[in-house]
Amino acid sequence: MNNPSYITNQDIISLLCRRLKEYRLAARISQREMAEKSGVSLTTISHLEQGANQNITLGNFISLLRVVGQEQRLLELLPELPMPPMALKQINKLIPKRVRRNSDDTKS
Repeated sequence: MNNPSYITNQDIISLLCRRLKEYRLAARISQREMAEKSGVSLTTISHLEQGANQNITLGNFISLLRVVGQEQRLLELLPELPMPPMALKQINKLIPKRVRRNSDDTKS
């Protein structure tokens, strides 16, 4: 993932599925255990890990992440904006677009 502009959606899904498998193996969880704990079918998990099927719902992916204890990482994908867009819009309305100088300002 060195140059994101050249990575397709399928490439990203494949990468995520490979990483999910690595996390599953590191946690010493079998595909069958993962299926039982997540509610995602064993066939689906097997196909994802083999790269045979790249159609996974976000709900299923989150369920699989929960099993390996990584669901909190999803929050890092789209962090909360530092300021809501509507609040920023209100602040921008208060910022003057031009500065007018009084004749008193020019005398010093």
